[in-house]
Amino acid sequence: MIQRQCPECSSELVRARRTDQKLVPGMAHAASSGWRCSVCGGEFTTEQIRESNRARSQSSNHRANSANLIGSA
Repeated sequence: MIQRQCPECSSELVRARRTDQKLVPGMAHAASSGWRCSVCGGEFTTEQIRESNRARSQSSNHRANSANLIGSA
């Protein structure tokens, strides 16, 4: 299973169940689109997690490219 990191504190996120979602016996319920950090208490949508991951990925790629340029000089 993919571990998702909190954009605020980098701890592991867990699925959040909203209190207004009631489970009905015998019926499948819709998947929650929310994530919650058990350390800082932050709540995030899946889209917020994706945006954070994209920004982090672009930042690390930029750093790697800069290091390659410095190392080859």
